[in-house]
Amino acid sequence: MTIVAGIDEAGYGPWLGPLVVAAAAYRLQEGAKESDLDRIVADKRVRKKGLPTADSKQLYQSGGSLKRLETSTLGHLAIGRGALPVRLGGLLTGALDLDERELDELPWYAGRLLEVALPRSASLDEVLERTAWHTAWLDKRGAQFVDVFLAPVLVPRFNRLTGAAGTKAWTLFHTTGRLIETLVERFPDEELIIHVDRQGGRIHYGDLLQTFFPMAPLTTVRERRVSSLYRLDWPGRSPVQIDFRIKADDKRAPVALASVAAKTLRELFKGCLNDWFIGELEQQGAELKPTAGYGTDGRRFEQEVTAALPKVAKQRGLLVRCR
Repeated sequence: MTIVAGIDEAGYGPWLGPLVVAAAAYRLQEGAKESDLDRIVADKRVRKKGLPTADSKQLYQSGGSLKRLETSTLGHLAIGRGALPVRLGGLLTGALDLDERELDELPWYAGRLLEVALPRSASLDEVLERTAWHTAWLDKRGAQFVDVFLAPVLVPRFNRLTGAAGTKAWTLFHTTGRLIETLVERFPDEELIIHVDRQGGRIHYGDLLQTFFPMAPLTTVRERRVSSLYRLDWPGRSPVQIDFRIKADDKRAPVALASVAAKTLRELFKGCLNDWFIGELEQQGAELKPTAGYGTDGRRFEQEVTAALPKVAKQRGLLVRCR
């Protein structure tokens, strides 16, 4: 059988909140085609009856309802893990490189984040109904959803990685590499194809892959404007193909789902952060407008909370990214 996985991120650009990188994996039975799997992205029946699978920007607008993102993420987790998480802590089970002590270091998450009840916006009955339909849809096409792998990078760790490398591009690639490593370890006996949404304008990824995986001989299959394809040959297992492709989240079902899962988790983190700061300023008789963490509005939020909360101003590096 073949494992087809996708990797995408949410939150690479803002000043506030975590960067979240996610991977989603499907198993194709012998004879099944990737093109059949990728039909999920455009199939109107799936959006109507199943678990929405598309670039997260098509399913969610800032300030809108999380319903479609949550429905898709939680439903896929129910398929892959056999249980639907009822707390954010359950969603984060197995998250890469996330230590609970990191959460305890940040007062807006400590003692709160893991207890957030799920779903927040979606209907539990609808999630379960759509999950059953979606499972049958995949089965008819010789496909099975396997799991979602989440890698949230909280601001302090983002700043450490970015500061050491001098660029946040390395932080994104490092986290992507950790997910690739996880997929390779999780599926040692199956052919593995990994699609990654292209990271910025970079075309050449060979040196980065070889740095991250020095024990695997690397073959550059192609490096073009649209797609950069590589093969890693670990001893004792089938080759691993890694394709960095422009707009992969629009075309490849695993990448689209990774986009949805990453965005869902980032929005849940962001909601917890906003709620804590709004509550803190309310105690002082002040109002605070929530933020998505981007650009001018992210700076506005930072200035308001650091002016009102000296304890936050003294630990600015816990809240605000260095890049």
